Amino acid sequence: MELCVPLLWLAVVVPEVANGLAHVEAYVKRNKHVGKKKYRPIYHISSPNGWVSDPTGFAFFKKQYHMFFQFHPYNGHWGHIHWGHAVSINLVDWTHFPPAIVPREYYEMHGCQSGTALVHNDYLTLFYTGTVVADNETFQTQNLALSGDGVVFQKYIYNPIIREAPHGVGEFRNPRVWKFRNTWYMMIGTTSREGNGKLILYTSGDMFNWKLDGTIAESMGDMGSMWENPDMFLMDGQHILIFSVQGIKGEGYRFRNLYQTGYVVGNFDYVLGQFEDLEITTSTFTELDYGHDFYAAKTMLSTDGRRLLVAWLGMWGSEFIESKDGWASMLTIVRELRLSDSSRLIMTPVRETVELRAEILEDAWYGPGEMFIAGTKSFELIVNSSAIVSYVGLIFEWGIDGRLSIGYHADHAHVSLDRGGPDGLRIAEWAPNGYIHWRIFIDSSSVELFCGEGDVVFTSRIYPKKDIRVRVSGDTQLHILQYRLRRSIGHNNKRPTKGRKRTRISNKFKIDLAD
Repeated sequence: MELCVPLLWLAVVVPEVANGLAHVEAYVKRNKHVGKKKYRPIYHISSPNGWVSDPTGFAFFKKQYHMFFQFHPYNGHWGHIHWGHAVSINLVDWTHFPPAIVPREYYEMHGCQSGTALVHNDYLTLFYTGTVVADNETFQTQNLALSGDGVVFQKYIYNPIIREAPHGVGEFRNPRVWKFRNTWYMMIGTTSREGNGKLILYTSGDMFNWKLDGTIAESMGDMGSMWENPDMFLMDGQHILIFSVQGIKGEGYRFRNLYQTGYVVGNFDYVLGQFEDLEITTSTFTELDYGHDFYAAKTMLSTDGRRLLVAWLGMWGSEFIESKDGWASMLTIVRELRLSDSSRLIMTPVRETVELRAEILEDAWYGPGEMFIAGTKSFELIVNSSAIVSYVGLIFEWGIDGRLSIGYHADHAHVSLDRGGPDGLRIAEWAPNGYIHWRIFIDSSSVELFCGEGDVVFTSRIYPKKDIRVRVSGDTQLHILQYRLRRSIGHNNKRPTKGRKRTRISNKFKIDLAD
Protein backbone atom coordinates (compact mmCIF):
# COMPACT_ATOMS: atom_id res chain seq x y z
CA MET A 1 0.00 0.00 0.00
CA GLU A 2 1.50 3.33 -1.09
CA LEU A 3 0.97 6.70 0.58
CA CYS A 4 0.82 9.79 -1.65
CA VAL A 5 1.28 12.01 1.42
CA PRO A 6 2.57 10.21 4.55
CA LEU A 7 -0.04 11.63 6.95
CA LEU A 8 -3.01 9.29 6.77
CA TRP A 9 -2.71 8.73 10.50
CA LEU A 10 -3.11 12.45 11.27
CA ALA A 11 -6.88 12.34 10.87
CA VAL A 12 -6.95 9.84 13.70
CA VAL A 13 -4.71 11.60 16.22
CA VAL A 14 -5.59 15.29 15.78
CA PRO A 15 -7.24 15.43 19.27
CA GLU A 16 -3.69 16.07 20.58
CA VAL A 17 -4.21 19.67 19.39
CA ALA A 18 -7.04 20.30 21.84
CA ASN A 19 -4.97 18.91 24.68
CA GLY A 20 -2.20 21.33 23.75
CA LEU A 21 -4.28 24.47 24.39
CA ALA A 22 -4.21 24.20 28.16
CA HIS A 23 -0.53 23.28 27.97
CA VAL A 24 0.31 26.46 26.03
CA GLU A 25 -1.50 28.67 28.58
CA ALA A 26 0.36 27.07 31.48
CA TYR A 27 3.65 27.20 29.55
CA VAL A 28 3.45 30.93 28.85
CA LYS A 29 2.31 31.78 32.39
CA ARG A 30 5.09 29.68 33.91
CA ASN A 31 7.78 31.36 31.83
CA LYS A 32 7.03 35.06 32.39
CA HIS A 33 9.96 35.31 34.79
CA VAL A 34 12.55 33.94 32.34
CA GLY A 35 15.70 36.06 32.18
CA LYS A 36 15.53 37.26 35.79
CA LYS A 37 17.56 34.45 37.32
CA LYS A 38 21.24 34.52 38.13
CA TYR A 39 23.57 33.29 35.36
CA ARG A 40 20.73 33.31 32.81
CA PRO A 41 22.03 34.07 29.27
CA ILE A 42 20.23 36.63 27.12
CA TYR A 43 21.32 35.69 23.59
CA HIS A 44 21.78 31.92 23.92
CA ILE A 45 18.91 29.44 23.88
CA SER A 46 18.45 28.22 27.45
CA SER A 47 15.61 26.34 29.08
CA PRO A 48 12.56 28.41 30.08
CA ASN A 49 12.39 26.11 33.08
CA GLY A 50 14.21 22.84 33.47
CA TRP A 51 17.09 21.08 31.80
CA VAL A 52 18.49 21.60 28.29
CA SER A 53 21.10 19.41 26.61
CA ASP A 54 21.73 18.04 23.12
CA PRO A 55 20.24 19.77 20.07
CA THR A 56 17.82 17.20 18.66
CA GLY A 57 17.04 18.72 15.27
CA PHE A 58 17.75 21.84 13.22
CA ALA A 59 15.75 22.70 10.09
CA PHE A 60 14.32 25.52 7.95
CA PHE A 61 10.55 25.30 7.42
CA LYS A 62 8.06 27.88 6.14
CA LYS A 63 10.56 30.75 6.19
CA GLN A 64 11.68 30.04 9.75
CA TYR A 65 14.56 28.21 11.42
CA HIS A 66 13.40 25.57 13.88
CA MET A 67 15.70 24.51 16.69
CA PHE A 68 14.86 21.44 18.75
CA PHE A 69 16.70 20.27 21.86
CA GLN A 70 16.55 17.74 24.68
CA PHE A 71 14.42 19.33 27.37
CA HIS A 72 13.26 18.21 30.81
CA PRO A 73 10.76 20.88 31.89
CA TYR A 74 10.26 20.04 35.56
CA ASN A 75 13.63 20.84 37.17
CA GLY A 76 17.24 21.61 36.35
CA HIS A 77 18.30 17.97 36.04
CA TRP A 78 18.15 15.16 33.50
CA GLY A 79 14.77 13.44 33.42
CA HIS A 80 12.10 12.21 30.99
CA ILE A 81 13.26 14.07 27.92
CA HIS A 82 10.91 16.15 25.75
CA TRP A 83 11.83 17.92 22.52
CA GLY A 84 12.11 21.62 23.32
CA HIS A 85 11.38 23.95 20.41
CA ALA A 86 12.53 27.46 19.48
CA VAL A 87 11.94 29.36 16.22
CA SER A 88 13.85 32.16 14.48
CA ILE A 89 13.80 34.12 11.24
CA ASN A 90 17.42 35.28 11.47
CA LEU A 91 19.37 32.70 13.57
CA VAL A 92 19.87 35.13 16.49
CA ASP A 93 16.36 36.10 17.67
CA TRP A 94 14.68 32.99 19.04
CA THR A 95 11.15 32.49 20.30
CA HIS A 96 10.39 29.48 22.50
CA PHE A 97 7.38 27.39 21.48
CA PRO A 98 5.75 24.62 23.53
CA PRO A 99 7.62 21.29 23.35
CA ALA A 100 7.32 19.58 19.98
CA ILE A 101 7.40 16.02 21.38
CA VAL A 102 6.25 14.94 24.84
CA PRO A 103 6.87 11.34 26.06
CA ARG A 104 3.33 9.97 26.40
CA GLU A 105 3.34 6.70 24.45
CA TYR A 106 4.30 3.26 25.72
CA TYR A 107 7.41 3.11 23.50
CA GLU A 108 8.87 6.40 24.81
CA MET A 109 7.62 6.70 28.39
CA HIS A 110 11.09 7.43 29.77
CA GLY A 111 12.11 9.97 27.18
CA CYS A 112 12.31 11.08 23.55
CA GLN A 113 15.97 11.49 22.71
CA SER A 114 17.83 13.27 19.94
CA GLY A 115 17.44 12.57 16.24
CA THR A 116 16.77 14.53 13.04
CA ALA A 117 14.48 17.30 11.82
CA LEU A 118 13.91 17.52 8.06
CA VAL A 119 11.37 18.85 5.57
CA HIS A 120 9.65 16.50 3.12
CA ASN A 121 6.46 16.96 1.10
CA ASP A 122 5.76 20.28 2.89
CA TYR A 123 5.82 18.63 6.30
CA LEU A 124 8.35 19.15 9.07
CA THR A 125 9.34 15.62 10.08
CA LEU A 126 11.07 14.62 13.31
CA PHE A 127 12.89 11.32 13.82
CA TYR A 128 13.70 10.46 17.42
CA THR A 129 14.66 7.68 19.83
CA GLY A 130 12.02 6.48 22.28
CA THR A 131 13.36 5.13 25.57
CA VAL A 132 11.79 2.73 28.05
CA VAL A 133 13.54 1.44 31.19
CA ALA A 134 12.26 -1.78 32.74
CA ASP A 135 13.90 -4.25 35.10
CA ASN A 136 17.16 -2.28 34.95
CA GLU A 137 17.27 -2.71 31.18
CA THR A 138 16.93 0.07 28.60
CA PHE A 139 14.87 -0.46 25.45
CA GLN A 140 15.30 2.01 22.57
CA THR A 141 13.22 2.38 19.43
CA GLN A 142 13.21 4.78 16.47
CA ASN A 143 10.10 6.85 15.80
CA LEU A 144 8.80 9.82 13.86
CA ALA A 145 6.37 12.71 14.17
CA LEU A 146 5.18 15.23 11.58
CA SER A 147 3.75 18.73 11.43
CA GLY A 148 2.05 20.74 8.70
CA ASP A 149 2.42 24.06 10.49
CA GLY A 150 5.66 23.68 12.47
CA VAL A 151 3.84 24.07 15.80
CA VAL A 152 1.68 21.00 16.44
CA PHE A 153 3.37 17.64 15.84
CA GLN A 154 1.57 14.32 15.48
CA LYS A 155 3.26 10.99 16.13
CA TYR A 156 3.05 8.35 13.44
CA ILE A 157 0.29 5.93 14.37
CA TYR A 158 2.49 2.95 13.48
CA ASN A 159 5.46 3.99 15.63
CA PRO A 160 8.01 2.58 16.32
CA ILE A 161 9.33 2.50 12.75
CA ILE A 162 12.30 0.46 14.04
CA ARG A 163 11.24 -1.62 17.02
CA GLU A 164 14.51 -3.05 18.29
CA ALA A 165 18.25 -2.92 17.88
CA PRO A 166 20.04 -5.56 15.80
CA HIS A 167 21.27 -8.59 17.71
CA GLY A 168 24.51 -7.86 19.54
CA VAL A 169 24.09 -4.09 19.60
CA GLY A 170 23.93 -2.26 22.93
CA GLU A 171 22.92 1.39 22.95
CA PHE A 172 20.78 2.31 19.93
CA ARG A 173 19.91 5.98 19.50
CA ASN A 174 20.02 9.35 17.73
CA PRO A 175 18.89 8.61 14.16
CA ARG A 176 20.42 10.86 11.51
CA VAL A 177 18.13 10.67 8.46
CA TRP A 178 18.69 12.00 4.94
CA LYS A 179 17.70 11.23 1.36
CA PHE A 180 20.09 10.49 -1.50
CA ARG A 181 18.52 10.05 -4.91
CA ASN A 182 15.50 7.80 -4.36
CA THR A 183 16.58 6.19 -1.10
CA TRP A 184 16.26 7.28 2.51
CA TYR A 185 19.19 6.61 4.84
CA MET A 186 19.24 6.41 8.64
CA MET A 187 22.48 6.34 10.60
CA ILE A 188 22.24 5.32 14.27
CA GLY A 189 24.79 5.47 17.07
CA THR A 190 25.48 2.21 18.90
CA THR A 191 27.82 0.11 21.00
CA SER A 192 29.14 -3.04 19.30
CA ARG A 193 29.18 -6.54 20.74
CA GLU A 194 32.87 -6.02 21.56
CA GLY A 195 32.09 -2.82 23.49
CA ASN A 196 33.33 -0.38 20.82
CA GLY A 197 31.65 2.66 19.34
CA LYS A 198 29.85 1.90 16.10
CA LEU A 199 27.52 3.51 13.52
CA ILE A 200 25.00 1.35 11.71
CA LEU A 201 22.94 2.12 8.61
CA TYR A 202 19.31 1.50 7.66
CA THR A 203 17.69 2.24 4.29
CA SER A 204 14.11 2.85 3.19
CA GLY A 205 12.18 3.61 0.04
CA ASP A 206 9.33 5.45 1.75
CA MET A 207 10.70 6.83 5.05
CA PHE A 208 8.45 4.47 7.06
CA ASN A 209 9.65 0.92 6.39
CA TRP A 210 13.34 0.36 7.14
CA LYS A 211 15.82 -2.47 6.68
CA LEU A 212 19.23 -2.92 8.22
CA ASP A 213 21.93 -2.24 5.63
CA GLY A 214 25.12 -2.78 7.63
CA THR A 215 27.88 -0.95 9.47
CA ILE A 216 29.05 2.49 8.34
CA ALA A 217 32.05 2.69 10.63
CA GLU A 218 33.38 1.14 13.84
CA SER A 219 36.08 1.93 16.38
CA MET A 220 39.42 0.25 15.84
CA GLY A 221 39.70 -0.15 19.61
CA ASP A 222 40.89 3.26 20.82
CA MET A 223 37.78 5.31 20.01
CA GLY A 224 35.57 4.74 23.01
CA SER A 225 32.65 2.49 23.88
CA MET A 226 29.73 4.46 22.43
CA TRP A 227 29.24 6.71 19.41
CA GLU A 228 26.18 8.95 19.44
CA ASN A 229 24.64 12.02 17.78
CA PRO A 230 26.04 11.22 14.32
CA ASP A 231 25.79 13.77 11.50
CA MET A 232 27.09 13.51 7.94
CA PHE A 233 27.17 15.98 5.04
CA LEU A 234 29.01 16.69 1.80
CA MET A 235 31.34 19.72 1.67
CA ASP A 236 33.71 20.59 -1.17
CA GLY A 237 33.44 17.09 -2.58
CA GLN A 238 34.26 15.32 0.69
CA HIS A 239 31.99 13.70 3.26
CA ILE A 240 32.28 15.03 6.80
CA LEU A 241 31.21 12.65 9.56
CA ILE A 242 30.61 14.34 12.93
CA PHE A 243 29.80 12.27 16.02
CA SER A 244 30.14 12.28 19.80
CA VAL A 245 32.16 9.69 21.68
CA GLN A 246 32.04 8.24 25.16
CA GLY A 247 35.15 6.63 26.58
CA ILE A 248 38.18 8.07 24.75
CA LYS A 249 41.22 8.19 27.00
CA GLY A 250 42.93 11.56 27.32
CA GLU A 251 46.19 12.07 25.41
CA GLY A 252 48.12 15.02 26.82
CA TYR A 253 45.96 18.06 26.10
CA ARG A 254 43.69 16.15 23.71
CA PHE A 255 40.39 14.59 24.77
CA ARG A 256 40.35 16.25 28.19
CA ASN A 257 36.57 16.26 28.59
CA LEU A 258 34.53 13.35 29.86
CA TYR A 259 33.03 12.91 26.36
CA GLN A 260 34.23 14.27 23.00
CA THR A 261 32.68 15.63 19.82
CA GLY A 262 34.73 15.62 16.62
CA TYR A 263 34.86 14.63 12.99
CA VAL A 264 36.60 12.64 10.28
CA VAL A 265 36.85 13.45 6.58
CA GLY A 266 36.43 10.79 3.91
CA ASN A 267 34.42 9.54 0.96
CA PHE A 268 31.14 7.71 1.56
CA ASP A 269 30.28 4.99 -0.95
CA TYR A 270 26.49 4.77 -1.31
CA VAL A 271 26.75 1.44 -3.14
CA LEU A 272 28.59 -0.22 -0.26
CA GLY A 273 27.02 1.91 2.48
CA GLN A 274 30.48 2.52 3.96
CA PHE A 275 33.37 4.97 3.93
CA GLU A 276 36.15 4.13 1.52
CA ASP A 277 39.49 3.25 3.15
CA LEU A 278 38.77 5.17 6.36
CA GLU A 279 40.04 3.97 9.71
CA ILE A 280 38.54 5.97 12.55
CA THR A 281 41.10 6.21 15.33
CA THR A 282 42.31 8.89 17.71
CA SER A 283 44.81 9.81 14.97
CA THR A 284 42.14 10.58 12.37
CA PHE A 285 39.46 11.97 14.73
CA THR A 286 39.70 15.76 15.19
CA GLU A 287 37.95 17.59 18.02
CA LEU A 288 35.55 20.29 16.84
CA ASP A 289 35.92 22.47 19.91
CA TYR A 290 38.66 22.53 22.56
CA GLY A 291 36.74 24.02 25.48
CA HIS A 292 35.16 22.34 28.49
CA ASP A 293 31.54 22.46 27.36
CA PHE A 294 30.74 21.43 23.80
CA TYR A 295 28.83 18.29 22.86
CA ALA A 296 26.33 16.69 20.46
CA ALA A 297 26.77 19.00 17.45
CA LYS A 298 23.91 19.25 14.97
CA THR A 299 24.13 20.77 11.47
CA MET A 300 21.83 21.89 8.67
CA LEU A 301 22.20 23.39 5.19
CA SER A 302 20.77 26.91 4.96
CA THR A 303 18.82 28.15 1.96
CA ASP A 304 21.86 30.17 0.83
CA GLY A 305 24.15 27.14 0.94
CA ARG A 306 25.90 27.63 4.28
CA ARG A 307 26.47 24.65 6.58
CA LEU A 308 25.25 25.77 10.01
CA LEU A 309 26.10 24.11 13.33
CA VAL A 310 24.83 24.29 16.89
CA ALA A 311 25.80 22.20 19.92
CA TRP A 312 25.09 21.75 23.59
CA LEU A 313 27.01 24.29 25.66
CA GLY A 314 27.45 21.81 28.47
CA MET A 315 29.13 18.55 29.34
CA TRP A 316 28.11 15.39 31.17
CA GLY A 317 29.64 15.17 34.62
CA SER A 318 29.77 18.96 34.99
CA GLU A 319 28.35 20.95 37.87
CA PHE A 320 25.50 23.18 36.74
CA ILE A 321 25.35 25.79 39.48
CA GLU A 322 22.13 27.23 38.11
CA SER A 323 20.24 23.94 38.49
CA LYS A 324 19.29 24.90 42.05
CA ASP A 325 17.18 27.67 40.47
CA GLY A 326 15.22 25.15 38.44
CA TRP A 327 17.00 25.46 35.08
CA ALA A 328 20.28 24.25 33.60
CA SER A 329 22.51 24.83 30.60
CA MET A 330 22.12 26.31 27.12
CA LEU A 331 22.98 25.85 23.45
CA THR A 332 25.90 27.49 21.63
CA ILE A 333 25.40 30.39 19.27
CA VAL A 334 24.85 29.21 15.71
CA ARG A 335 28.07 28.75 13.75
CA GLU A 336 29.08 28.46 10.11
CA LEU A 337 31.35 25.69 8.87
CA ARG A 338 33.77 25.59 5.97
CA LEU A 339 36.58 23.23 4.97
CA SER A 340 40.15 24.51 4.83
CA ASP A 341 42.69 23.58 2.16
CA SER A 342 44.13 21.08 4.63
CA SER A 343 40.69 19.42 5.13
CA ARG A 344 40.12 20.87 8.59
CA LEU A 345 36.76 22.29 9.59
CA ILE A 346 36.78 26.03 10.22
CA MET A 347 34.05 27.28 12.56
CA THR A 348 32.96 30.92 12.88
CA PRO A 349 29.96 32.69 14.45
CA VAL A 350 27.09 32.88 11.99
CA ARG A 351 27.32 36.25 10.24
CA GLU A 352 23.93 37.31 11.59
CA THR A 353 25.44 37.66 15.07
CA VAL A 354 26.36 41.26 14.20
CA GLU A 355 22.64 42.01 14.58
CA LEU A 356 23.04 41.43 18.32
CA ARG A 357 25.32 44.44 18.74
CA ALA A 358 23.54 47.14 20.73
CA GLU A 359 26.32 49.66 21.41
CA ILE A 360 30.09 50.06 21.46
CA LEU A 361 31.50 50.12 25.01
CA GLU A 362 35.25 50.08 24.27
CA ASP A 363 37.33 50.90 21.21
CA ALA A 364 40.96 51.45 22.21
CA TRP A 365 44.50 50.09 22.46
CA TYR A 366 45.51 48.59 25.81
CA GLY A 367 49.03 47.82 26.95
CA PRO A 368 50.14 45.01 29.27
CA GLY A 369 48.69 45.52 32.75
CA GLU A 370 45.98 47.96 31.63
CA MET A 371 42.35 47.08 32.29
CA PHE A 372 38.74 48.20 31.99
CA ILE A 373 35.38 47.22 33.50
CA ALA A 374 33.20 45.23 31.10
CA GLY A 375 30.06 47.02 32.30
CA THR A 376 27.78 44.17 31.26
CA LYS A 377 27.64 40.38 31.56
CA SER A 378 26.66 39.85 27.90
CA PHE A 379 29.11 41.19 25.35
CA GLU A 380 31.41 40.52 22.40
CA LEU A 381 35.10 41.38 22.22
CA ILE A 382 37.12 41.70 19.01
CA VAL A 383 40.79 41.54 19.96
CA ASN A 384 43.74 42.25 17.66
CA SER A 385 47.45 42.48 18.47
CA SER A 386 49.96 44.87 16.96
CA ALA A 387 52.59 42.12 16.95
CA ILE A 388 53.46 38.80 18.53
CA VAL A 389 56.53 38.74 20.75
CA SER A 390 56.31 35.77 23.10
CA TYR A 391 53.03 35.75 24.97
CA VAL A 392 49.72 37.52 24.33
CA GLY A 393 47.07 37.29 27.01
CA LEU A 394 43.71 38.53 28.20
CA ILE A 395 42.39 38.00 31.73
CA PHE A 396 38.79 38.29 32.90
CA GLU A 397 38.51 38.79 36.66
CA TRP A 398 35.61 38.99 39.10
CA GLY A 399 35.38 39.04 42.88
CA ILE A 400 38.40 38.00 44.90
CA ASP A 401 39.51 34.89 43.05
CA GLY A 402 37.23 34.51 40.01
CA ARG A 403 39.28 34.39 36.84
CA LEU A 404 39.31 33.33 33.18
CA SER A 405 42.60 33.53 31.24
CA ILE A 406 43.09 33.37 27.48
CA GLY A 407 46.60 33.29 26.06
CA TYR A 408 48.71 32.63 22.99
CA HIS A 409 52.17 31.14 23.62
CA ALA A 410 54.36 31.78 20.57
CA ASP A 411 57.22 29.58 21.82
CA HIS A 412 54.92 26.55 21.97
CA ALA A 413 52.59 27.53 19.09
CA HIS A 414 49.47 26.97 21.12
CA VAL A 415 46.52 28.89 22.51
CA SER A 416 45.02 28.27 25.94
CA LEU A 417 41.88 28.92 27.94
CA ASP A 418 42.00 28.51 31.71
CA ARG A 419 38.92 29.01 33.89
CA GLY A 420 40.73 27.93 37.06
CA GLY A 421 40.30 24.91 39.29
CA PRO A 422 41.90 21.48 39.04
CA ASP A 423 40.66 20.85 35.48
CA GLY A 424 40.42 24.43 34.26
CA LEU A 425 43.11 24.45 31.57
CA ARG A 426 42.47 23.65 27.90
CA ILE A 427 45.14 23.92 25.19
CA ALA A 428 45.10 23.62 21.40
CA GLU A 429 47.78 23.92 18.74
CA TRP A 430 47.52 27.18 16.81
CA ALA A 431 49.97 29.15 14.67
CA PRO A 432 48.50 32.54 13.67
CA ASN A 433 50.00 34.34 10.71
CA GLY A 434 51.85 37.28 12.23
CA TYR A 435 49.25 38.64 14.66
CA ILE A 436 46.46 37.69 17.02
CA HIS A 437 42.78 37.92 16.13
CA TRP A 438 40.18 36.73 18.64
CA ARG A 439 36.39 37.02 18.79
CA ILE A 440 35.11 36.38 22.28
CA PHE A 441 31.44 36.02 23.25
CA ILE A 442 30.49 36.12 26.92
CA ASP A 443 26.88 35.68 27.98
CA SER A 444 26.49 35.73 31.77
CA SER A 445 27.74 32.17 32.36
CA SER A 446 29.42 31.12 29.12
CA VAL A 447 32.41 32.01 26.97
CA GLU A 448 32.99 31.18 23.28
CA LEU A 449 36.44 31.99 21.87
CA PHE A 450 37.08 31.97 18.11
CA CYS A 451 40.76 32.16 17.15
CA GLY A 452 41.86 33.59 13.80
CA GLU A 453 39.40 32.72 11.07
CA GLY A 454 37.81 30.04 13.23
CA ASP A 455 40.85 27.74 13.11
CA VAL A 456 40.48 26.91 16.82
CA VAL A 457 37.41 27.36 19.04
CA PHE A 458 36.93 27.04 22.80
CA THR A 459 33.50 26.85 24.46
CA SER A 460 33.18 26.76 28.25
CA ARG A 461 30.90 27.56 31.15
CA ILE A 462 31.98 30.23 33.67
CA TYR A 463 30.17 31.70 36.68
CA PRO A 464 31.15 35.35 37.31
CA LYS A 465 29.72 36.46 40.67
CA LYS A 466 30.41 40.18 40.23
CA ASP A 467 31.29 42.73 37.55
CA ILE A 468 33.91 41.51 35.10
CA ARG A 469 37.25 43.33 34.79
CA VAL A 470 39.20 42.80 31.57
CA ARG A 471 42.99 43.06 31.87
CA VAL A 472 45.71 42.72 29.25
CA SER A 473 48.70 40.50 30.05
CA GLY A 474 51.69 39.41 28.01
CA ASP A 475 54.19 41.61 26.22
CA THR A 476 52.34 43.45 23.47
CA GLN A 477 49.49 45.92 23.00
CA LEU A 478 46.01 44.74 22.11
CA HIS A 479 43.28 46.67 20.34
CA ILE A 480 39.95 45.80 21.95
CA LEU A 481 36.55 46.55 20.49
CA GLN A 482 33.72 45.71 22.90
CA TYR A 483 30.04 45.51 21.98
CA ARG A 484 27.21 45.19 24.44
CA LEU A 485 24.90 42.51 23.04
CA ARG A 486 21.13 42.73 23.33
CA ARG A 487 18.59 40.22 24.53
CA SER A 488 17.34 37.97 21.74
CA ILE A 489 15.40 35.14 23.41
CA GLY A 490 11.63 35.36 23.87
CA HIS A 491 8.51 33.26 24.24
CA ASN A 492 5.57 32.62 21.98
CA ASN A 493 2.12 33.39 23.41
CA LYS A 494 0.13 32.17 20.43
CA ARG A 495 -2.19 29.21 20.73
CA PRO A 496 -2.49 26.49 18.13
CA THR A 497 -5.47 27.26 15.89
CA LYS A 498 -8.75 26.15 17.40
CA GLY A 499 -11.05 23.88 15.46
CA ARG A 500 -8.35 22.53 13.18
CA LYS A 501 -10.19 20.95 10.32
CA ARG A 502 -9.98 17.22 9.66
CA THR A 503 -10.72 15.56 6.35
CA ARG A 504 -11.47 11.99 5.49
CA ILE A 505 -8.77 9.88 3.93
CA SER A 506 -9.46 9.40 0.25
CA ASN A 507 -9.05 6.14 -1.57
CA LYS A 508 -5.58 7.37 -2.55
CA PHE A 509 -4.72 8.00 1.10
CA LYS A 510 -4.30 11.75 0.72
CA ILE A 511 -5.03 14.15 3.52
CA ASP A 512 -5.63 17.89 3.53
CA LEU A 513 -5.05 20.17 6.52
CA ALA A 514 -6.86 23.49 6.75
CA ASP A 515 -4.75 26.57 7.46
